[in-house]
Amino acid sequence: MDRASAGSPARAIAGLAALQDLSVLLEGIEDPRSQRAVCRQVLEARRKLLGPDHPTTMEVEARLAAIAIELEEYLVARDAYTVLMERSDRVLGPRNLDTLSAVHGLAVALSYMDEPQTARPMYERVYNGRRNALGADDPSTLAVLHNLGLTHRTLGDNAAARAILEQLLETQRRVFGPEDLLTLRTMSNLGGVLIAMEEFPRACEVLAERVDRSRRVLGPTHPDTIDAMFGLARALVGTGDRASGRSLSDQAMAATISAYGADAPETIGAMTQHSRLLLRLGEAKAAATAYRTLFDKLTRLNGPEDVATLDALAGLADAVGRGGDHKRAHDLDLQLLDRRQKVLGPDHAATLWALGDLAWNMEQLGDMTGAAARFSELAEARSRTLGPDEPDTVWTLQGLTRVLSKMEAHADARRAYARLYETQDRRLGAEAEETLDALRGLAWELRKVGELEAARHSWNRLVETHEQIHGSKDERTLDSLVWLAEALDDVGDEEQARSISERVAGPLGRLYAASADAIGADDLRTLTLGNGLGLTLERLGQLEAARVAYQTTLDGYARVQGKRGRSVADMHGHLGDIALKLGDPAAAHAAYGQTLAVMRRQPGPEDPDTLEAVGRDAGALLEMGKKIAARNQARTVVDGYRRTLGEENALTRRAQARLDAMLPGKRRKPTF
Repeated sequence: MDRASAGSPARAIAGLAALQDLSVLLEGIEDPRSQRAVCRQVLEARRKLLGPDHPTTMEVEARLAAIAIELEEYLVARDAYTVLMERSDRVLGPRNLDTLSAVHGLAVALSYMDEPQTARPMYERVYNGRRNALGADDPSTLAVLHNLGLTHRTLGDNAAARAILEQLLETQRRVFGPEDLLTLRTMSNLGGVLIAMEEFPRACEVLAERVDRSRRVLGPTHPDTIDAMFGLARALVGTGDRASGRSLSDQAMAATISAYGADAPETIGAMTQHSRLLLRLGEAKAAATAYRTLFDKLTRLNGPEDVATLDALAGLADAVGRGGDHKRAHDLDLQLLDRRQKVLGPDHAATLWALGDLAWNMEQLGDMTGAAARFSELAEARSRTLGPDEPDTVWTLQGLTRVLSKMEAHADARRAYARLYETQDRRLGAEAEETLDALRGLAWELRKVGELEAARHSWNRLVETHEQIHGSKDERTLDSLVWLAEALDDVGDEEQARSISERVAGPLGRLYAASADAIGADDLRTLTLGNGLGLTLERLGQLEAARVAYQTTLDGYARVQGKRGRSVADMHGHLGDIALKLGDPAAAHAAYGQTLAVMRRQPGPEDPDTLEAVGRDAGALLEMGKKIAARNQARTVVDGYRRTLGEENALTRRAQARLDAMLPGKRRKPTF
């Protein structure tokens, strides 16, 4: 190729010569930059001779915009197609086919610029216009239908994408034939959407045909054939046929290396897909090895800050974390986060993924404070960049509430659960399990921070919803009733609380016994039921039965958590309550001491649960005749609540009333 053909026309094009057919003027010029140089001269000449609004002038503008797309200059293409679309609308009319082509070009440029929401209505306009003008089976109509389907997929509307791609595939089979390259491409795209929708049997059907026809039409080692094999492998794994999926992925990997070599781009792509499948299969060790090989290869070929290299590092960190080595995964995540922030920016989706994986590994390592800070940062970033209702944002909020609950940072947890509950209610509706889980967490934290009436209202809503959906004897309904009774006690409605306990005692006892027989006394479900049964029996005055329930539950938690477990401490507290009611304050004081030995360290001396236990211990000391010690304990409780919750909080006022009842001259006996 000579110098002129590489970057500029061999001769100047001006005057009447510019009016020749554009295809004639570009004949023999393959390089798009050289084509652009010719088109610019032709455009200048035609503007002078014919004016900017002449159709043949606009034809050259359209070609220049298309060249910008070909050269991946999407901002240039967007601006060029915008001008062309506006002029075509005015000169040719909104239904003209050239106008629709300009609209389609603009939509394509916007798609490449990650603006699918703006592109979608443009694709819809072009599809409707071409269908009316050319018919539903015309190739140009089908081309825009293909782009519309992919746009729906990008926007997460997989149901709409599936409907369009199923329609497109059926039409392409009839118009082009089942082995046309466009038909085969649609099979792959439809298969990907079906996998995303977890419609695995239909995905296997589509992708198996794709693999079979591609082997025949393109050959067994063609990149499209191998890509279809990986897609079919994912679909097979989704149906539960893990062995066949793994075997097919291994075949695709071996065929790629054999055909293209170890460092070829095709091999890099195959290694990426194979590594992902291993991760999906739960083979963390094998996935880590595969990602390590891929990462080292890409570092050598592309450099340490290439986007593909960083993606391989992300896969390695994910696999290492899933394999249980959270310290190493944490260190890899820090490295990944730093590099992605520099290369992609702090708000890029891939950067935020690294932040989320780092937060998760910090949680697994027990660094709850660090994990909470990372989850909080991520929640704000994803709300800002993705929106508050997007699945990734919700996942982050769930992580934040989980960590804050483990920390027993009740004020922060209460705010986070309120946000999560509002989000799930808005996204999924009031009866969705995810919404009810968030409401339960909120109800729990409302009680901890002294919003007792709000807690009662939340538990009541949970009871009503679970009863309506699952029935009155369902485990979820009974659990909510147990805690509603506790909330009613908190607000002074002991009669209604007792009525609820009378209602749930029988069904809860039977459910507890069945759970212990079926899954064991130490299973978390059984232990949770045992705690609820103890609370219910205690409220009904069946103190010996309640003591047995608490002791059995304590023994189970001790085997699971160890003797200093958080739930073990709670059970010691309940046994102290029983001892006090049975008239043995010394035994109660001893039990409360075991509770506080754990709780003063974790969750801490001023946690609401710790302060509540101190207050109950003050009651035991008072019964033992140790009035000064009891008052000192009660003052500690009041001061703690004042510092953490404020003077006007319901828990502070209740603690103050108990202290006042202990002071000299007060006749009314304090209740605990």
